[in-house]
Order: sequence, then structure tokens, then C-alpha cells
Amino acid sequence: MFKLALCLLFLVPFVSYAQEKKQETDRASLISLLTKNYLLTENFLLKLEKIERECKNLLTEIENDSFTYDSSIFSSIENYTTYISSKPKFMNILKENNLTPKDFAAGTLTLEGILMLLVFTYEKEYSSEKNIIFLKNLEFVKKHFYKVTTLPGNCKELIMKD
Repeated sequence: MFKLALCLLFLVPFVSYAQEKKQETDRASLISLLTKNYLLTENFLLKLEKIERECKNLLTEIENDSFTYDSSIFSSIENYTTYISSKPKFMNILKENNLTPKDFAAGTLTLEGILMLLVFTYEKEYSSEKNIIFLKNLEFVKKHFYKVTTLPGNCKELIMKD
């Protein structure tokens, strides 16, 4: 009986610590490094709106080819940047708007990530975050919520078809 009590005495703090670490890990996955390192600006949003219009115009010229969506393309800035860089029509649009593939990838993935946080998670999940860039991005997306949610996604479609 004494051995059982002694085991429980050591087991309870360990389980408590493990649960606390699991919660920290879960929370960290909600707020990715991506949203902590790229600062969104109104200039970027204006460029993105213009690029979306240009993508829409270009989509009408492309045959209605189907495409296969590959989630690994959008899994990191590097993957997305590499994929974008292999699309000459889209690269021309980015060059015309003075935007690099990396800036486009980082900006759009950050916008989408923060938008998903705002829509699909409780505020308490990210309210204790102290990263200044993340907090500024959060306020930026809240301020421009309508604009961000109404961006049509023509560029993603063009990138996948081009």
C-alpha cells in the first residue's frame, strides 16, 4: 500500500507537467512562426487587391484546365515561394507590382493564418501572445477584416493552373 501511495505521489506531478506542456505545444501550433515574423501593411493589401484583379483578368485567357490541389505547396513560405517562382505569368504580375514571390507567399499565408485564428478559435487561445508583430498583424486583420475576407482567391487559382 505504501509503495502504491509513493508511486502516485510521483506520478501526479509528472502527469500535471505533461498536460501543461501539451497545452503549450497545442497553443504554439495555433500561432505559427509565420504569423510572428511577417508584418502586414496597408501597402501590401493594396498591392494584393490589384494583383487579384490582374489574376482574374488573366484567368479568362487561360483554358479551363483542371488542376490538382497540393497542400504541401502552401505548407511553408519556402514551398510556396518555390512554386510561385516556377510560374512565369504570375511572376510577371508580381514584378509589375514590385512584389517578390517571397513577400507574396509570406503575406498571403500570414493573412490566411490570422484570418483562420480569428474565425475558428476562441480569443483566449491567442490573447496571451506577446509577440509584437503577431499582435500588430492581428489588429491589422481585424481592422481590414471585410477586405481580407472578400479577396477572391483568383491568384491561387491562376498559380495552380499556370
